[in-house]
Amino acid sequence: MTTWKIQNARHLAAFLVCVLVGGLPPATADAGDGARADRLVGGFFLHDRGPAADRHEDGFDLNLEVQFDGPEWAPWRWIGSPRPHVGATLSLNGETSLLYSGLTYEANLVGRLFAAVHGGLALHDGMLHQKDTERCAAQSDCGFGSRVLFRGGLEFGVKISEDKSVSLLWDHVSHGRLLASENEGIDHIGLRYGIDF
Repeated sequence: MTTWKIQNARHLAAFLVCVLVGGLPPATADAGDGARADRLVGGFFLHDRGPAADRHEDGFDLNLEVQFDGPEWAPWRWIGSPRPHVGATLSLNGETSLLYSGLTYEANLVGRLFAAVHGGLALHDGMLHQKDTERCAAQSDCGFGSRVLFRGGLEFGVKISEDKSVSLLWDHVSHGRLLASENEGIDHIGLRYGIDF
């Protein structure tokens, strides 16, 4: 089976910019009760490294993400007012890249320290099925199995000023064998810099 592997991560970045410029409401007071973009986060990750990584890929990734403040709807407050987000993790070494969206629950810890839990879905350009069945059996390198995967992550950081932060994020992208038998999964771990606006 063929995959639609993107040869140049700039295509993915350009797509994300188009989505953001064309689809996000401005961060102004008159945006109404809906969500508005109010935080930009970016950083660099180690590719396929982390506690659940199988290390079948490697290299470095560029991560770009826009977060929104939650809408002022009563049902949204009932689920804890998470921050919606949309982002991209772009491989700088020709490995798997992805677009993702989901929700972020963030909590202040002690002083300027904070923690966040991320959850949502990701669309990737990696290999779906491994043609080499021996490699699949011997090394558990079988492909992702599904083009759309679940994405979860943990983040710990510090507010270095009222509108800026630095954090360490680990995320895992997989489907847990819920959508197909192949379930390679992939981890990212790295540093991010955030700016509120």
